[in-house]
Amino acid sequence: MTQSSPGQGAFWGYEHPEVKGPNALMFFTWDLSKTIEQAFKDANDDNINDFLDTAQTSIDALLQKYIEIEADPATFDGQSIRLRFEQGEESNTPLIALETSPHLEDRIIKMQARVQPGHS
Repeated sequence: MTQSSPGQGAFWGYEHPEVKGPNALMFFTWDLSKTIEQAFKDANDDNINDFLDTAQTSIDALLQKYIEIEADPATFDGQSIRLRFEQGEESNTPLIALETSPHLEDRIIKMQARVQPGHS
């Protein structure tokens, strides 16, 4: 996980001044997506397993970052996300699955229910 410089325009959510409290989870899910995308950007069906450990380390570091900055302790403290691969039902293409701790998963689902599609 690398930080962007101001000229690059692709900042991390944890760098945003409004990352605290109820906004933190929205920023976290954006950062999580970005972290996974970056971790697997050079992966293909044949070598995707080689990227799993690096991706997991990046996700662990991201979650720890949100804990350290005390973005929303009630949401992030003591929580975890684990990556694993599953085979697609209709193909042999590996799918990346997230195993999220129940509390964090519940918070994410509730946040998604509040945010209407097309609005940020």
